[in-house]
Amino acid sequence: MENAPLEQTLRRQLTAFATFTTRALGEADIGSLMMQACLHARVGMGTTHAKLMEYLPDRDRLVLRAGVGWKDGYVGQYQVPPDTNTPIGYAFSFSEPVPITDYNSEKRFHYPSILTEHGCVASLNVPLHTDLGNFGVLEVDNTSACHFSKDDVNFLTGLGNTVARAVELRRTMNAMGAAVKEKELLIREMNHRIKNNLSLVAAMMSVQARRMPESGGRDELVNAVARINNLALVHDRLQLFTSSVTKVDAASHFEELCEMLRSLLPSGVALTPKCSGWILSDCVESLTLIANELVTNAAKYAFVNRDAGEIVLGYRQEGAGWRLWVHDNGRGMVPQQEGKPAGTFGNQLVATLVSRLNAEIKYGSERGTKVDVFCGVT
Repeated sequence: MENAPLEQTLRRQLTAFATFTTRALGEADIGSLMMQACLHARVGMGTTHAKLMEYLPDRDRLVLRAGVGWKDGYVGQYQVPPDTNTPIGYAFSFSEPVPITDYNSEKRFHYPSILTEHGCVASLNVPLHTDLGNFGVLEVDNTSACHFSKDDVNFLTGLGNTVARAVELRRTMNAMGAAVKEKELLIREMNHRIKNNLSLVAAMMSVQARRMPESGGRDELVNAVARINNLALVHDRLQLFTSSVTKVDAASHFEELCEMLRSLLPSGVALTPKCSGWILSDCVESLTLIANELVTNAAKYAFVNRDAGEIVLGYRQEGAGWRLWVHDNGRGMVPQQEGKPAGTFGNQLVATLVSRLNAEIKYGSERGTKVDVFCGVT
């Protein structure tokens, strides 16, 4: 307004705009964001009142979303059609600012009742735009006549468009967050059903195994049940990484996996994790299944007729690659299998997973069985 020294007004407006934009970057609450815009508009313009009107297409109404200086019951309730015989409707419909120095001498526009009820005689309405179209109108009002300069129009327009874009951005982010939460809920439900199905299959196979004679493939069925139960345990761990996780801390991941697998170990056998670094999310599933299969295999075969032993599960990053290993101090591989394991289903599964990772696998038998899986390691 030109009732104050120009330099003082510009400094006040610059401060108000800078303060608001800084606040807008971190404000998550849309209502608070709109209110802050009104407060800074009033301060920057030196007026008695301010309000933010948002256009709702389905109602064809401009609704008072936030404001300062208004009586109770107006904010959130007051709404008007965008009629072009009112300053606010004209500003919105024609995308032009509408300054009114004094309504008592104004002939072109209707005097809004909300202003008469609050004793406001001057107003400035500026249209607000976003990439989605016309957002609404930001308005400041004053209880005494005043002239609005071009600088006033520029300040209020800049402030208004900033809040409009900030609100649209926040709404988009909120919608994306809600969509992600819904997706994660569906994934959790799906994982829960998968686990239940695995448990059901294992139970049915256990019943069938008990009915079979020992010479009729009973051992293979029992082994299949154990594998399914084991996969159910591993599945619980893997489902934690179905969202937008880019990498996983190897130490905590494999420590928790080991904690789950310890219940499957023979008495006297220890499972020790020695892991560090990070695992890329697209490798987590395969590496977890490989580790599970190798540890399970060691627990089953390495310590036959032995009272104690240790299995070490390790992982580390090496240069641009990584190395996973499972070493035990058990009886080792039989001579004809060294460097080339038996063609069991478990070993075939490991080979398939290693191939999926574009990795290599190496078997050794020195004071136990040593299995190393590595990728990008020279």
